[in-house]
Amino acid sequence: MDVNNAPLVKALMEYAKQGTVRFHMPGHKGGKAFPRAFLDNLAAMDVTEIPGMDNLYCPVGVIAQAQMLAAKAFGAHHTFFMVNGSTAGIQAMVMAACKPGDKLIVPRNSHRSVWSAMILADVKPVYIQPRYDQENSMATQILVQDVERALDENPDAVGVLVVHPNYYGMCSHLEQIEKVVHDREKLLLVDEAHGAHFIFHPDLPPSAGQLGADMWVQSAHKTLPALTQGAYFHVRGPRVDANRAAQVIAMLQTSSPSYLIMASLDWARALMEAEGKALIERLMHEIHKVKTRLRGHIGLLTIDDYDKGEEVAALDPTRLVLDVRPLGITGYQAERLLREAGVQVEMSDIYRLVLICSVADNRTAFNVLIEALTSLAKKLPAHRFGPSAAYKYNKMSISGEIPQQMLSPREAFYSIIENVPIEKSVGRICAGVIGAYPPGIPRFCPGELIDKAGIDELLDIQRYGGTLFGLVEDALVPVVSE
Repeated sequence: MDVNNAPLVKALMEYAKQGTVRFHMPGHKGGKAFPRAFLDNLAAMDVTEIPGMDNLYCPVGVIAQAQMLAAKAFGAHHTFFMVNGSTAGIQAMVMAACKPGDKLIVPRNSHRSVWSAMILADVKPVYIQPRYDQENSMATQILVQDVERALDENPDAVGVLVVHPNYYGMCSHLEQIEKVVHDREKLLLVDEAHGAHFIFHPDLPPSAGQLGADMWVQSAHKTLPALTQGAYFHVRGPRVDANRAAQVIAMLQTSSPSYLIMASLDWARALMEAEGKALIERLMHEIHKVKTRLRGHIGLLTIDDYDKGEEVAALDPTRLVLDVRPLGITGYQAERLLREAGVQVEMSDIYRLVLICSVADNRTAFNVLIEALTSLAKKLPAHRFGPSAAYKYNKMSISGEIPQQMLSPREAFYSIIENVPIEKSVGRICAGVIGAYPPGIPRFCPGELIDKAGIDELLDIQRYGGTLFGLVEDALVPVVSE
C-alpha cells in the first residue's frame, strides 16, 4: 500500500519505525505492556454491541463484570469505563454534581475540561489560586485554608474540585481538604487524571478514593497500560446518585464506544491487580537510579531538589521531572535536542522536562535516556548556569488577583464574539481562557473583565520570553461583542 496519500497513517508508521524511546503517554509505551494475543488481534477484536459483548450504557454482562472488578480494585462503589478520556469524565463529574446556576469551587489552573463543563452545565465557578513557586516559575497546589475560606465565603457552593496530582506529580493535602469539605456536607470531586497508578503501591501517594472523594476521574492511558482515551470514572458513598452519573456519561460519550479501549481498561486493571506492586517497585528503583546518575554525572536537578511548599503533601516518585537549568538551556531546547537523539518526553517548560514513566518502561529505555542527556551535556558550552542561578523569569511579577466576573462562562460562550488585538482588549469581557506560561495559570477566564494590570502582566511575561495561550491566530483576544 502506498501511504503517501494517507498523511496521518504515514506519520504514525514512520514514528513507529523510528524506535523512539517514549517517555510520553500512553502508558502502554507502544504496546509493551499488552499481551501478544491482544496485539495480534486488535483488528479482529474491534467489534460493536453484538450478542455476548454487552452494552456500555446498559451493562448486564461482560462490561458490567469488568466495571465491577475495576470498582473493587480502585476502592469505588461504582466505576464507569470512559472512552472519551478524562475530559468527558470531568465534564460528567461536574454535570452529575451540579444543576444550572450552582456554584463550584475550582482551582484556577484546572484542566480545560473544567471550563467546558462550566459552559455545558451553566455552573458558576468560584476560583482558588494555586500557590506559585517564584524561584522555579511554576504553579504548585492549593492550600487547605484557601479551600476553607472559599467554602465559608460561598456557603451555597455545591462542592470543591481538586487536581490531585498535577502534571508535575505534586499532590495536594487531599485528606485535610476532604475533612473541610465533608464537614460542611459538600461534595469532593477530584481530577486524578495523572494518578491512576497510586492505588497499586503503598509507597505512592494515597489515591482520591482512599482519601474520601465522592467522585474521581483517572486517565488510565496516562500512567497505566491502556489505549489512548481510556479512563475510569469512580463514584463512592451516598452523596452522589450513581444512576444520574451514568445518564450524564451516556450523554457525553459516543454511542459507539470502542471495545478496544474498554478491553484495554479491563486489562490494565487486571495486570496492575496481579503484578502492579512488583512492577511499580521496579519502576521506582529504575527512576531512583536515573536521578542519582544524572545528578552525579551532569549536575541535573529534579523536582525532588525543590523546596516543597506547605501546599504540597507529596510527590509522585514515578513522575520524572528534570530541571535543565544546570545545562544552560531551556526545557524547550532540551526537548528538541533529546528528540533528535531518539528520546521523546511528554512535555517541557522553560526550566523542565516532564517524563511520563509507567510499568512498561524498562532499564534499556532509562539507559538510553541517561546516555542521551550525558551526550547532550558534553556538547554544550562549558559555561553553564549553576543550580542556584536565577533566570530572567524570576524577575516577572505574577499576580494572584482574580478578575471581576461579569458573565457566567456559559453566557460568555453564547455571546456574539469578536477578536481584538491584545492591547485593545482592556475593558472588554473575555470569551476564552487567556494566560501565559509561566505560570500556566489562566489570567482571564470566560466572562471575566479584562483589566490593564492583567494585560500588562501578560505582555511582561511575553517580553521576558514566556508564551501566551488562548489567543486567536497567536495575537488576538476573543471578547464578547459590545
